[in-house]
Amino acid sequence: MSSGEEGQERNEEPTAKRLQDAKDKGQVPRSRELSTMMVMLSCASALLVLGDTLGNGFMALLKHSLSPAFLNRSSAEDLPAAFMGVLVDGLWLTWPLMAVSFVAALLSSVVLGGVTFKLSLKLDKLNPITGIGRLFSMQSGVELLKSIIKVVFIGGVAWILLKQLTDDILGLSLQTADAAIASSARLMLWFLLAVSMPLLLIALMDVPWQLWSHRKQLRMTRQEVIDEHKESEGRPEVKQKIRAMQQAAARQRMMTQVPTADVIITNPTHYAVALRYDVRQGKAPILVAKGIDEVAARIRELGSASQVPLVASPMLARAVYASCDLDQEIPSGLYLAVAQILTYVYQLKQWQDLGGDIPEAPEPVVDEQFLKGHAMTQGNAQDEPT
Repeated sequence: MSSGEEGQERNEEPTAKRLQDAKDKGQVPRSRELSTMMVMLSCASALLVLGDTLGNGFMALLKHSLSPAFLNRSSAEDLPAAFMGVLVDGLWLTWPLMAVSFVAALLSSVVLGGVTFKLSLKLDKLNPITGIGRLFSMQSGVELLKSIIKVVFIGGVAWILLKQLTDDILGLSLQTADAAIASSARLMLWFLLAVSMPLLLIALMDVPWQLWSHRKQLRMTRQEVIDEHKESEGRPEVKQKIRAMQQAAARQRMMTQVPTADVIITNPTHYAVALRYDVRQGKAPILVAKGIDEVAARIRELGSASQVPLVASPMLARAVYASCDLDQEIPSGLYLAVAQILTYVYQLKQWQDLGGDIPEAPEPVVDEQFLKGHAMTQGNAQDEPT
């Protein structure tokens, strides 16, 4: 960082490039409270659905492991293998619950920051000086506040539940073994679900904080924004993309003006220029569209669809294309030639309305000076607003 940037405050919001660079480095917002809440609630919900199946499975497994047929073995050396089999059976019973927990943990990790995979060893975290500094940072204060809130909320809910369920807990001693186990499992399930609910409130407070804190850490100085903009603008691929977008926008605007033209002068295949002339204003004709090859074909197509007259005059079409810009009046040296074309168009329209002799197409004479830019125009055809 330059000395000029050191004194600047980071008040600018991070750009899209800075956010993407941070994501590529694995620096994304994460919320441990959101992960804890999603895992706890998903496990509690899974137990509500699978509780009976798990309870019956573990009850059968417990009866089997305590039965005389299981314990009375001819050789004590068989017991370790038998107990290992019981352990495997117990783990197999819990695989749906573990799968739900794994999926919930995976989803919670990508909800905020998306999918990232970055392995890196940050040696600065081993520095005791920086570690002491982190103990007294704002982040540490927020984590302490969240811990206190969790203790108060979860402890309060647990105390209320214990107070409400005291009679049910004491009544377990009066039930049979099977009924007591089933009732205990049911009480523990609802206890887990109720204790998990405060985590939802804590997560709703933590997620906005983590998003805000992440963006604050990535804030930039004004100079950093300017430097990044200059760097992006200086890249050839960015310049090319911007240029292509500008040309596409200019082409679209130009094509919308073709139906308003009074005449389209063509080459007749390679060039096309569209002129508009307002008699009431008394000004020279204005060039509203021009193009070569594919663009010229598009201009002719739009003109035909809008019933704009097309007149073939190769020399005049090239002269207007080379010497006139869009939305500009034609040069004074082309007034006579263009006037001949417009007169022919008006005569042609009158013939279509009233009949009579077909007007003869003019052959305007164009000064060579207006064709000097023709060769250069051919070489820079891609630069036109096409």
